[in-house]
Amino acid sequence: MEGMSLLSVDALLRDKHILFVMHTRITHFLTVFRDFTAPKCRSYHIIDHPLHPLKGTESKYMVYHKKNLVKKRSFPRISGPYTFNFFKDFFLTILWGLSAGVVYDVGIGANNLNTLSLLVLRRLGRIRNVIFMCIDYSPNRYDNTLLDWVYHWIDRMCCYHADVIWNSSGRMNEARVKNGVNRKRIAHTIVMPDGSNFDQKRRLPVERIDRNLIIYSGHMRPVMGVPLILDAYRELLHTVPSAKLILTGDGPDLEKYKEHARLLGLEKKAVFTGYLKTHEEVDEILRIGAIGLALFAPDKSSYEYYSDVGKPKAYLAAGMPVIITRVPEIADTIEQSKAGIVIEYRKVDLVNALIRLLKNDQVYREYRKNAIVLSKKYVWSTIFRSTWWETLDYLNSL
Repeated sequence: MEGMSLLSVDALLRDKHILFVMHTRITHFLTVFRDFTAPKCRSYHIIDHPLHPLKGTESKYMVYHKKNLVKKRSFPRISGPYTFNFFKDFFLTILWGLSAGVVYDVGIGANNLNTLSLLVLRRLGRIRNVIFMCIDYSPNRYDNTLLDWVYHWIDRMCCYHADVIWNSSGRMNEARVKNGVNRKRIAHTIVMPDGSNFDQKRRLPVERIDRNLIIYSGHMRPVMGVPLILDAYRELLHTVPSAKLILTGDGPDLEKYKEHARLLGLEKKAVFTGYLKTHEEVDEILRIGAIGLALFAPDKSSYEYYSDVGKPKAYLAAGMPVIITRVPEIADTIEQSKAGIVIEYRKVDLVNALIRLLKNDQVYREYRKNAIVLSKKYVWSTIFRSTWWETLDYLNSL
């Protein structure tokens, strides 16, 4: 793919009818993938199901010609158990696919249930090629044994029968093999990592950032290391009293973490922003920060171990060196690139890493420079271009 041009990808997509099916909680990926792909293909179709089918949510079917939305329909959630809506989504995808009036050249299912519905449509002659897009994976998906077995059986069928797999991490197929999947039957696999849409033109020079500002941006839940961050921050203040901490994001444990900060005497020092509605709001905070934190708890059954994570990419794009635990695959890349510091999940390691980056300006500037260089690898448009090229080149060779 060395020297690959944007025009070559345009040419490969130009006559294609593309269908993308996804369950969304937030629409960021849906939007950036549409904005890259839709202008390049003959028609671009989206089926967007709500990940959490709450009251007022609905499934949507949209058709784009280039950048223009030319068709839209919707179907409301149904009352009853949570799983009812997933059955509804499965059959609704098939119904909408059959009634679209086109044969899709490529159908992309973002999770195994959506991919299974596309495999049915391929069997019915409505799709030529199916891509199984796997954003996250865990060997132990559900506590319910039966539900977990069904989930992994569907995942296995998708691995065997899709034409191409897009995994977010190189670890996913290895985990599947350990979980009983036949390696020889797994479809052609391409790693499509998570990316960032941070506007690099808005990145600040090092002289204009807040050199004392530490940032955590992410979900407020147990495996994300927020209590460790708060405990380390209180200790850090004894050595670097000018250090500041901002934590952005919402989640089930937000109030619990605010109380933890209060008990540590940090209620006026650690700033919780809560949920920020747009990526622009998040970027406005990231661009002034000095250090980004990605402290995943060491759990080899977690999504973060087997899947790619987006948080470090946003930090890198903003120019922030990353302090990260050795859990996600990207930790090794950050360490090798000297774009941050990889630590064990311990308070003393976090405090020492923070002191090193906050007090040693020469080291900090070197790591910031390396972070910016590494971030160019994770621009969404670069990732999409490379993935589409490899995918269509492979499909055309069959």
